[in-house]
Amino acid sequence: MPVGSSKAYHLTVDSVQTALQEAGERGLMPSGSSILLAVSGGADSMGLLYGARELAGPTGWRLSVGHVHHGWRGRQADRDLAFVAEHARRLGLPFFSRRRDARAHARRLRLSPEAGAREARYAALAEMAREAQAVRIATAHQRDDRAESLLMALERGTGLAAAAGPKVWREDGVVRPLLAVSRLEILAFLARREITYRRDSTNGDLSLQRNRVRRALGRLARARPEALAALADGVERLDVERRRLELEYQARVRPHLASAPGSVVADAELLAGCSAALQRHALEEAARPFARPGRAPLTGREREQILARLREGGNFRFEAGRRIRFERRGRLLTIGKRETGNGKR
Repeated sequence: MPVGSSKAYHLTVDSVQTALQEAGERGLMPSGSSILLAVSGGADSMGLLYGARELAGPTGWRLSVGHVHHGWRGRQADRDLAFVAEHARRLGLPFFSRRRDARAHARRLRLSPEAGAREARYAALAEMAREAQAVRIATAHQRDDRAESLLMALERGTGLAAAAGPKVWREDGVVRPLLAVSRLEILAFLARREITYRRDSTNGDLSLQRNRVRRALGRLARARPEALAALADGVERLDVERRRLELEYQARVRPHLASAPGSVVADAELLAGCSAALQRHALEEAARPFARPGRAPLTGREREQILARLREGGNFRFEAGRRIRFERRGRLLTIGKRETGNGKR
């Protein structure tokens, strides 16, 4: 994560502004920088929009607003776009928008509707950020989103990266300054200022995994709020572990990876000597460039099968998802796209 000025703005009045103020102080949203705010019109993104606007003066942030129309919900989505555009106009902020056919994008990449929409959204936001000359894209992911991601990851059996939820900062400039703020705190922020927001009718669609998980978390929050708090603490611990592994990977493994045309070559013996957690992280990171857009490079089962072969010490060949090839020959582990034709595990 970038480290910036330690300058304090001393304007904190609630949790939303506290989080945004800290984002400025830590360099997540550097003072004086140009920032594109991803605003859907929902409660979380409206909290981000108005919270950032209130701090724009003392921080020197040059804000712009980006909205993605996913091609879902017909006139409701058109109204969302008009709603966000009008709030940007009232606040005197530059407004950018893109229209995408998220369903067609998902079908083309053979992704779930949720994953397809996510891929389309981040590509559109990156395009708008370039047009706005923004160095950061701030999204409104908040604390409850992390708990949802944990439960979804446990349901799917995915690894630490997914279980720890959205990252505070990504290498492509996407930042999530509100991850320490709950949905209830954002709603309170909006209520105090009498700020309206849009409600997404698809949130009631229980065919979507996140909606099912969100409903379950809502029931948990009402019945056992202490359990929800414990879940949030668990996600925070996972995020700390993820950051530790990322640093260890960069220090111990990354310098020993060699790039070749269409592949990456790793030191198999070095990997075998790492902790199991670091081995898992290293395999996923090395394979990530060869994964399909919107998909994890490995399933949990595939990852464990590769690790078992790695620990055995002999030569092997393994194809993950019929796309990524892992092949050990002596000390070298080659990871890359599989060859055309029929391969065998």
